[in-house]
Amino acid sequence: MQTLITHATSVAPTDCTVLLTGETGVGKDVLARFIHLNSPRASEQLISVNCGALTETLFESEFFGAQKGAYTGASADRAGLLEAAHNSTLFLDEIGDMPALMQVKLLRFLEAGSFRRVGSNDDRIVDARVIAATNKNLQAAIHEGSFRADLYYRLNIISLAIPPLRERREEIPSLIETFLNSFRSRFRRPHLELSHEALRSLYDYNWPGNIRELRNCIERACALSKEDLIDTEQLLIHRNDNLQLVSSHTPSSPSSNPSRTIALASPSAHTSSSSSSLATLERAHITNALKQNHGNRDRAAAQLGISSRTLYRKLKRYEEEIERKSEEEGRKKLSNDEERIVA
Repeated sequence: MQTLITHATSVAPTDCTVLLTGETGVGKDVLARFIHLNSPRASEQLISVNCGALTETLFESEFFGAQKGAYTGASADRAGLLEAAHNSTLFLDEIGDMPALMQVKLLRFLEAGSFRRVGSNDDRIVDARVIAATNKNLQAAIHEGSFRADLYYRLNIISLAIPPLRERREEIPSLIETFLNSFRSRFRRPHLELSHEALRSLYDYNWPGNIRELRNCIERACALSKEDLIDTEQLLIHRNDNLQLVSSHTPSSPSSNPSRTIALASPSAHTSSSSSSLATLERAHITNALKQNHGNRDRAAAQLGISSRTLYRKLKRYEEEIERKSEEEGRKKLSNDEERIVA
């Protein structure tokens, strides 16, 4: 994700067309807005359009606008989404759901930079930066004949792939805290917290709906919980649907060549702050995975749903924290000894 943000930051000041890919709910719209807000066009409003929601009959008038009298009901000239995006960014969400005829007309605009309103013979030129997003495999759609190859290559100048939440599980604690803070303010309940068991359930779940599903789950629990402490029961609102929170991991078989296991702190059932509890929970979860896999880091990483590199980085950070605390305690002890000697 750090690499992704670095690339997004680098491409933001340019006018390059960007294609965002990733599963539903990973935050493609958020990344599109991030790119827009870090571009020279940030002072203008981002214009978003869901391509899957526009029918072929409405596409031209909505997208390109219409002249007065172009069709029944067109009582005045009307600008379309393209003109609204002049000097700004046009975000084409769900581009993979755009019908074939609409793809042809969009490609024509992208290549020529000009268009005509419905019912007009005059070409119009707008300066709009285009960001497209999809949760579909466009290359597979090209082979199936449902998406134009020339449009794909025109959109795919800069491609940024957003990984699913299960592959960046280390972000779950900070996302939970962000959403909790938002709903504390929204529902005027500043003392809302998640129990240790609820936190573990959220951390263990595979989140097929990604960040959107996580946010909806926390919002629902905050809205319906009668107590400030939200337990696992408040998360299991619909026990028979996909929102049932169960562990997505299965224990791996022991390794014949186990590697060294680092000693980490055990979780406390109750902590003074939810952010501290989330960090402790993550560390305890990693420790448990290492124990289950007899210290084999590759197997533990696979069980946790993160890369071996991410696990190594976390373990390295834990070691550095332990060493830093040890040094601080040593300096404190030395200072106390010097004070006793002086006394």
